[in-house]
Amino acid sequence: MIRTLPLKSALQSLTLPGVDDNLFSSPAWLRVIDRAYDPKIFVKYIERNGVIESYVFYSVVKNFLEWKVCVLSYCDYCDAHINNVADWQAVFNDIKQEYPGFRIVVRSLRDEVGRASGCFKELSREHFHILDIKGGIDSVWMGLKDKFRNQVRQGGKRGLVVRPCTRVELRDFFALHVKLRKHKYGIFAQPWLFFTVIWDEFIAKGNGFLLGAFAPGGRMVGGTLFLVCGNTLYYKINTSSQDALEYRANNCLLWEGIRLAKERGLEFVDLGSSGLGQDGLAAFKDATGARRMEIVHIGYHPEGYVFSQKRILKLYTKFFAAPWMPDWITNLGSSSIYKFLA
Repeated sequence: MIRTLPLKSALQSLTLPGVDDNLFSSPAWLRVIDRAYDPKIFVKYIERNGVIESYVFYSVVKNFLEWKVCVLSYCDYCDAHINNVADWQAVFNDIKQEYPGFRIVVRSLRDEVGRASGCFKELSREHFHILDIKGGIDSVWMGLKDKFRNQVRQGGKRGLVVRPCTRVELRDFFALHVKLRKHKYGIFAQPWLFFTVIWDEFIAKGNGFLLGAFAPGGRMVGGTLFLVCGNTLYYKINTSSQDALEYRANNCLLWEGIRLAKERGLEFVDLGSSGLGQDGLAAFKDATGARRMEIVHIGYHPEGYVFSQKRILKLYTKFFAAPWMPDWITNLGSSSIYKFLA
């Protein structure tokens, strides 16, 4: 029998196997999503002989942009904990029956069962990198490409200082992140609330850290938000100043994150996703010696489903993320629209 519970009730009453194996299924991350964006998240599960054998986290999105069931919103990827094809088919049919006018989308990294279920078609792919740091620190250092190591050295020679940031300095990191997203990419940053909730759920509890890169004189020229789950350090959000590239802040930040991960006894660094068109970002991650994989976006849509062209969103973004727009207005626009971008 397939049962469904809202997220909060499920986390309180169910024993979900493997829930802490990955950041994007961990209760702490799910609380971040819930507090920052308030989506409708559910757990659909199959229980046999008093033991939950298969389950999936999903959010139900119904707004002016589109109607969809997403596994799972605001996650780089979210593999379902489903043991076999028959269970995936049963869960899929249950969702489809409950939400007949909705499309279903899944961001799959390691869930080969979902891909083999016959329920979905492939939609697109993204690069993904995972770095094994189980060897000694010298071995990890030598595993970096020569160019990467040289750029770390350049940062040190130019006087760059990389250190953990305080809660007060989170605001400086956020301001730098907003400027990069707006001026380089023409898009919104995540709202301020998202970062404060991450701080509360992870960093304040010792399960992550914010590293800042500071030029001589003390100006922050880069920063990376790292989160910890299980045996893995997650390279979650990185930003840097485009007028201080000579400091090689991104290289120095990542290397310091790796070094701190080794001090904690962690075994992997999850470097996250990169779009297939983001060749520079993918090459940056390749230079660490990380293994490159792919996140596969799979999905289903009912016959006759009309996909949103998101024209309203494009116009909204173009206006509020315009280079001439004051940052505080850009941030206001982000806070208003981001909950619709699940």
